[in-house]
Amino acid sequence: MATLSILAPCYNEEDSITLFYNEIVKLKDKIDGIELEFLFVDDGSTDNTYNKLVELSRQDPRVKYISFSRNFGKEAALFSGLRAVTGDCTVVLDVDLQHPPEKIIEMYQLWQEGYEIVEGIKTHRGKESIFHKMMSAVFYGMISRIIGIDMRNSSDFKLLDKTVVTQLAALKERDTFFRALSYWVGFRSISINYEVQDRIAGKTKWSFFSLFGYAVKNLISFSYAPLHLISIIGIIFLLIGIGFAIDAFISYLMGKAVGGYPTLVFLIILSSGGIMLSLGIVGIYIAKIYDQIKERPQYIIKNKKE
Repeated sequence: MATLSILAPCYNEEDSITLFYNEIVKLKDKIDGIELEFLFVDDGSTDNTYNKLVELSRQDPRVKYISFSRNFGKEAALFSGLRAVTGDCTVVLDVDLQHPPEKIIEMYQLWQEGYEIVEGIKTHRGKESIFHKMMSAVFYGMISRIIGIDMRNSSDFKLLDKTVVTQLAALKERDTFFRALSYWVGFRSISINYEVQDRIAGKTKWSFFSLFGYAVKNLISFSYAPLHLISIIGIIFLLIGIGFAIDAFISYLMGKAVGGYPTLVFLIILSSGGIMLSLGIVGIYIAKIYDQIKERPQYIIKNKKE
């Protein structure tokens, strides 16, 4: 009999946990020959999430939990869970039920057919602002070009075979990007479509600034594209400089006075801005290297039940 692990990161989801648990339990009767394992990861919640998990685990021995000492972020919660699940396959989904649990049945059937990764692809992004959708399209468009796979509507909603989970759990990098790494590891994969549902309770924890920071962090941690941008900036400045030089030479040959001061100020401001931008990009990568070589843990576990 196969064991299906349900991995659900939580941050201030006290109103959603029980509803989520009940929805997942209903699926067991629809899938033959399966045992369930629940693993909730409390990412340093400040509400009653932890107590809810303790109470639920006392009622059902299949429920396990990990609780962080503080909020370390969703990536840390996901990877701590991947290192703790024991199932033959694992489904990652959100506690707020924006990832529809009924899709787990289809995912599990595809896993039985031999697929090692089943990716959840959004056909509808739910209630997002136009600006949010636009920023998401830009970010995932860049990532898609970098890794050569269309990630524009990808999500954390996935089923992973135990072999894939083992490979992801073994990664030693501190700044991870789970959504892209599940593509990067390879293995036999397939995708299914789903529509993002409304939250069953509570409010989203993602503001515009947190989403923007998450996008920048993942772009830096997963690609060298910003470093390549420095070369592009250098080429642009070179072409501008050559253009001004040609203009000055032609003016000299024609006996015209060259108004150098405004041009000089423009070039200094432009080049200084480009240099500072380039130094900033390099500085971010150096900071990432610094964080990595310090070898601080990606997260700290305060309490757990395994």
